Amino acid sequence: MAEKKQTPTNVGARTVEALAAEIKKGALGSYVFFGEEDYLKNHYRTEIYKAVMEEGMETFNYFPISFSPAVMTKEDALSRLADAILAVPMMQDKKLIVVTDLAPTTLPKEHFESLCASLKAANDSDDTVLILYCRADEIENDYKLETTAFFKKLTASAKTVKFELQTRGKLISWVKRHFSRELIRISDEAAGLLTDLCAGRMTPLSFEIDKLICHAKYIKGGESLCIDEDDVRHIASQTTPDEVPFAMLNAAQSWKLSEILAVFERSREQREEPIYVLATLSRIYLDMLMIKTAKEAALSSAEIAKIMKMKDFRVTKYLSSIAKVPMEVLENAVRLAYETDRALKSSPSDPWVLLDMLAVNIYAPKSLRKG
Repeated sequence: MAEKKQTPTNVGARTVEALAAEIKKGALGSYVFFGEEDYLKNHYRTEIYKAVMEEGMETFNYFPISFSPAVMTKEDALSRLADAILAVPMMQDKKLIVVTDLAPTTLPKEHFESLCASLKAANDSDDTVLILYCRADEIENDYKLETTAFFKKLTASAKTVKFELQTRGKLISWVKRHFSRELIRISDEAAGLLTDLCAGRMTPLSFEIDKLICHAKYIKGGESLCIDEDDVRHIASQTTPDEVPFAMLNAAQSWKLSEILAVFERSREQREEPIYVLATLSRIYLDMLMIKTAKEAALSSAEIAKIMKMKDFRVTKYLSSIAKVPMEVLENAVRLAYETDRALKSSPSDPWVLLDMLAVNIYAPKSLRKG
């Protein structure tokens, strides 16, 4: 594979604006997406895909690699990543690799070194674009992050891009642009209220915007379409940060089919990616299985918390939720999650139908009785 010499990568995290400009010039090399605003990560991952991939060439030049334990081991994923970097693009200039479901800070030292070596190899290549896509909960973006040895190692291997939550002013402008494109007027006050109701998150905002556009066009009507504060209060639903992951955990621990289906419905409404929803749920099942195994090995809650790197109260809650759940039920849940992941990536079926089937197979009373 031909390689090129590049200037040092370690220049600190790039902004979203800098990434947008780079995509226009021609994205190349490795990018680490991190930060709290997952909506923008999804947007720019799509923009890079459109910039790199020629229609019909996905089979040869697109390499999605999931580090979810429900898909493959970390060793296998790292091996597949190294192979993808060595692959030669077919009938187009570049190939695209997207790495997901990986919390780099939790990797053992040798795995992290292998990951960084792959990032560096892709960054020095003249035919590869690689995105390490880290959700908000996979790299803790606090004030210390960019001074850590971990982050400095990443920035020496790839171009890091920080996706921060947008300011209230920027979000209000973004909301107003959406309505303006539909020839609907919304006041600053109504746009601000909508932003606040959605906790400043763009994913729930995008869904509520669509609801309000439909309301203005097909319910409210009139010669001059408009949305005011009363419309927002009446139509929009209030959300909180990280609602889906926390709701998913609570529903999974309740062992009630109705609650897990309700979380799936909320995720669908907020346009979460089905594969992300499944990855979150798979992680919960794996945690349940490991904690159950540790408890049956007579480990204390404190010992389990130390091994799992969890807070004591989280381990206690897990133990309470699985106390009467047979081990075979948890093993079955992990197996079904793996099979569903494979189906999501290979089947033309509606992904949300596959997730609903997963929930029924795990949470129906027969499943709980027999595993």
